[in-house]
Amino acid sequence: MSDSADSNLIQASLEGDRNAFAVLVERYQPAIFRTVRRTLGNTTESEDAVQEIFIRAIVALPKYDLRYPFAPWILKIASNYCIDQIRRRKTRKYKLWSDLSETEERKAIKNMSTQPHTQDSTQADQGSYLEIAQLLLNRLKPKRRMAFVLREIEGREYEEVAAILGVPETTARVRVWRARNDLNTEFRKYLKKGGRDEKAL
Repeated sequence: MSDSADSNLIQASLEGDRNAFAVLVERYQPAIFRTVRRTLGNTTESEDAVQEIFIRAIVALPKYDLRYPFAPWILKIASNYCIDQIRRRKTRKYKLWSDLSETEERKAIKNMSTQPHTQDSTQADQGSYLEIAQLLLNRLKPKRRMAFVLREIEGREYEEVAAILGVPETTARVRVWRARNDLNTEFRKYLKKGGRDEKAL
């Protein structure tokens, strides 16, 4: 769908056409869900979050500037929501894993963008990596985590990451760089503990 088509739907929504906003939801819900799921790491919570994000979007819609693309605007709302939830979240408990190599660090992060669909052994291993990666990702500061998810997991360009977060591109790059360093540091700590996460006990 083109930006002009989005603009037409937004205009129709503002004029009271509920079906028009439903089309926008249908178009952007998958992207919003992926971002939220990879950031918050909980399917049930993510489903609720997506609904809340679209509620916030429709409330804020009268303030939307039609001169700009809709995608970064709605993703910014999602980003702000996720950051708020990260800050409010209580400590979670995670399953513990051990005996990872340095090479498996990269595999863990890479596998965050793929969800297991069946219970076979290969995908069960993939689920293990997903949980380890989410454990490490949850230790990042909220703003760094959001930037990392958008750039390194979703593969968005820095310009788009900056637009979604509402910061200069340089700031977006710095957040991703710091997030990457933080992940490396946390992973080394994780290895030294033999895969034990003391905070989860």
